[in-house]
Formats: sequence, structure tokens, C-alpha cells
Amino acid sequence: MKKGLLYAILASTLWAIVNPFIKQGLSYDLTPMNFAGIRFFSVGIILFAYTWHKGMWQEIKQHRKLFLNLICINMFMGYTAFYFGVDFVSGAISSIIMGMTPLINVLLAHLLAKNDKLNGHKVVSLVISLIGLLLIVGMGSDGKPLDWKGITGIVLLLLSIIFQGYSAISVSEDKGKVNPIFLNAVQMFFGGLLIYLVGLGTEGYHSFIGKPVGFYISLGILIFISVFAFSFWFIALQSKGTKVSDINMCRLINPILGALLSWAMLEGEYPTFSTVAGMLIIVSSLVIYFKGAEILKFIRNK
Repeated sequence: MKKGLLYAILASTLWAIVNPFIKQGLSYDLTPMNFAGIRFFSVGIILFAYTWHKGMWQEIKQHRKLFLNLICINMFMGYTAFYFGVDFVSGAISSIIMGMTPLINVLLAHLLAKNDKLNGHKVVSLVISLIGLLLIVGMGSDGKPLDWKGITGIVLLLLSIIFQGYSAISVSEDKGKVNPIFLNAVQMFFGGLLIYLVGLGTEGYHSFIGKPVGFYISLGILIFISVFAFSFWFIALQSKGTKVSDINMCRLINPILGALLSWAMLEGEYPTFSTVAGMLIIVSSLVIYFKGAEILKFIRNK
């Protein structure tokens, strides 16, 4: 397995377990933007302490276009759109939209990245994986037409995926120019600060001092995940010989692992025919995506 794909799998695995801890943290009277800002800003402080080096500010200035992209587009615009989008739509709809992240990012890479074009078996894989995703998350909703708030929420979630996909392509095409962990430190520190300031303006101030132990456990786990997951992701994107599209397909691990964790950890959650079928379909789509050429060659030689 290529180094880049291994790190992408590690990052995707970590991201798959964040939702229960986000929900637990928000249950202690803290609003989404306040909570996200505190989380990411804290990660930035930790990573800055680890990556601090002479000439650091000169390096940021030299690669300011890349850093501004990550801070403003990936973190600020991407996560602001994400948190407000999730707030505007039902859980089922947000799961469906965010489950499309790897598919949309693969298409973005096809349109924007150099030497990262789709072929026949990859297109087939994308269609199959979409079917699998819909089976896992389900199509359930209240059956009512979406109002302006619901439509706005879907648009914001799609914008969040596009913003973060565009930033991933930028990081990938600047391979080797900046240490990936330092990239993460800068985007988390300044991006988290921006998100927190927006939270103060839109949600008001919500104190994070004197909360129950459960809140700090959730926050600590989320900080730990962000320290490593985003760093692994940037290492994957900057690894030689890997493509943005290949890296993003690894994010299909998220709905599979998320479902498995729900069955194991949450009362009343259990596997159904559609979720198990969806998992098997997604696994088959990944096999087709990465081994489609070999499979096609094998079939032709029979």
C-alpha cells in the first residue's frame, strides 16, 4: 500500500469517530461555533508548540497564498458553512449530503487537478459507491417539501464540501513545499480563532469554564483526533505518487465505521439489511476504483 493511502485511511478512521463526542460536548450548553472554535484553536496551540522553528513567520509569508487558502477557505468558510448547514437540515439529509464528500471531491480533482482524470472503471465505482451510501444513511425524512431554510442548509453543506475539496487540491499540488504538520498548525490556530470570533458574533459568548468532566473528556478526545487526523491528511495529500481522487475515496471508510460504532456503542442501534448491503456495495466500489484495471484485464484474458 502506498504511504499516502495509508495515512488517508488513518485520517478517515479518526474522523469517523468524532460525531458522538461532538454531540456529547454540545450537550453541555455550548453552541456549535463556540465549540468548534475552541477545539480547533486549542489544536493550533499544541501543534504550534511542536512545530515552532526559526524563520516560521517568513515561511508563512513566503507561502501566504497556500496558508490563506487553508485558513479562509478550508477552515473558516468550510466549517462555518458546515456547522450552519447541519443546523438547518435534518440529520438524515445532512448525512446523505456529507456522505457525498469523497464523490464530489473526486469530481473536483478531475476538473481542477493536474494528471488526476477519471476513467471508465472509476466512474462506475463512483456510481456504485453512491448507491451504497444511500443504503447506509437511508432516504428517510419527514416527507415534507423543503422550505427556504432546508434548501439553504443543503447549499451550505455542498459549499462546505467544495471549499474543503478545493483546499485539498491546493495542498496536493504544493507537495514538499511546507511541512504538513506545520500546515495543520497554522490553519488550526488562525482558522479556529476566526470560527470562534464568528461564533461570538452570531451565537454570543458561552463559557467553557467550570463545565462537568464529561465536557472536557469530549473536548480532549476531539482535540487529540484533530491533531493527528488533519496532520495525517496533509501528509497523505503531499505524498509522492498519490492523487487527490485516490486519497478522497478513502473517506468512504467514514460511513462504514460510523455505522459499526453506532451498533457497538449506542442503545437501540442495530444492523439492518440496507446498512449491511450498503457497506458491501461500498467495499466493492473501492475494489473497483483501485483495482478496476486489473479486474478488467483479468476478465478479458479469460
